[in-house]
Amino acid sequence: MPRSSDPPYYIVGLPDEPVEAAEAKMKFERLADELCRVYPFIEEVRAVVKSKKAVKDHARYEVSVEVYTPRDRHSFEESGHNVAKVFDLMGPKMKRLLSSKQSRVTRSHGESPRKDSD
Repeated sequence: MPRSSDPPYYIVGLPDEPVEAAEAKMKFERLADELCRVYPFIEEVRAVVKSKKAVKDHARYEVSVEVYTPRDRHSFEESGHNVAKVFDLMGPKMKRLLSSKQSRVTRSHGESPRKDSD
């Protein structure tokens, strides 16, 4: 059932660099807002960023995002050297997986899947 208010979303472990952290936070918030608009059954979106020093001055970031729905918890993981780009890479994967999950749920409730005409 759709919620009347926006579901909460959280991000933990942003880098110390203020510009990179602000850009990553903005990308995550935009992704979470878009997901919640498209899939109103989402209850919570949570991201954890872990930093690993790969080279002297470059960090490698491991990002894991969990999306909570009334029935399931969906986990997504991605890594890279720029946190904002990692969120850009995760977006299409998350949307694709959530849409396939929703279509299976819809079919299990007796409705036929919609076919788009091109």
